[in-house]
Amino acid sequence: MKKKIEKALKNVIIIDNKNIIESGLVKKIDLLNNEIIIHLNLSNPAMHLKNKLIKDITQSIRSQNISDTIRIKTETEIKSYTKIKPVIKNIIAVASGKGGVGKSTIATNIAVSLGHMGFHVGLLDADIYGPSIPLMFNIENKSARLQHKNGIINPITSYGVKILSIGFFSKYGQAIVWRGPMVTKVLRQFMHETNWGELDFLIVDLPPGTGDIHLSLLQEIPLKGIVIVSTSQKIALSDVNRSVGMFRIQSIYVPILGIIENMSYLSSKKTKEKCFFFGKNGVRDFSKEMNLFFLGEIPMLQKIREYSDLGIPVVLENENIRNIFLNITKNIINQLHE
Repeated sequence: MKKKIEKALKNVIIIDNKNIIESGLVKKIDLLNNEIIIHLNLSNPAMHLKNKLIKDITQSIRSQNISDTIRIKTETEIKSYTKIKPVIKNIIAVASGKGGVGKSTIATNIAVSLGHMGFHVGLLDADIYGPSIPLMFNIENKSARLQHKNGIINPITSYGVKILSIGFFSKYGQAIVWRGPMVTKVLRQFMHETNWGELDFLIVDLPPGTGDIHLSLLQEIPLKGIVIVSTSQKIALSDVNRSVGMFRIQSIYVPILGIIENMSYLSSKKTKEKCFFFGKNGVRDFSKEMNLFFLGEIPMLQKIREYSDLGIPVVLENENIRNIFLNITKNIINQLHE
């Protein structure tokens, strides 16, 4: 019986293309009163990965015509990997007060713009509950390409940018239901156990709002500065006000490099007339009120939406939009040296 079970377990493959027997995940197999108890030692505690593994093991054993009750016990193995020390000159976070203001689109195109300017760039998707960066580069569900060695993750490179996101480890649209400590653990691994190499810039795409992830990152990562994204809508600026307050708290202070007004206006091709859909100059006026540098405005353009949906950074395809982002990116760099 045990040999049949071991044969079934050899058909269960994990990320590095080894089966769970070869990888040492199976600690032991107990057979007791028509019950099969499989003890697993997991290095990755993510719930969705554990559930997938249990499902695959159960299906593989059932395929051997074994009808005994299957019980799988798991424990998380805490390995003391040697943390690598990447050489990252500037870590900049892109934040917003609320969702839906285009923060991930801007983080993506700033990262690619920096690459176009000759810098070595990484992009860390820190929005654990709503990762958008894989869609922005059309590389979702590519965890098989993330090579693990001694617990170290190699990010995926796309359009010259090194990228890492929890979205690479989950199915499209799958809910990530984690408590704060689990999120902190994963972010720490993404930062300290990832082979970022030598980077001039690491852009961190933060989740919207002011929560646990923000506090964990501010404590864990030596940020050089924050770039804030907002529309001119009053409700968006109200939430941005809270974000500014958080970053200016003395105990977690991080300099705010400036604020970007996204979806600033719609422009008629025929009349060249501008329609300020979310309000006129709201972010510009807010920046003066809060003593923030105004980094620039990005109009509401269909091309930006179209290329984002295709998973292609729009700065690669449209010269006018490229120039808008290049100017904003240059302003960010200038603010770093103020």
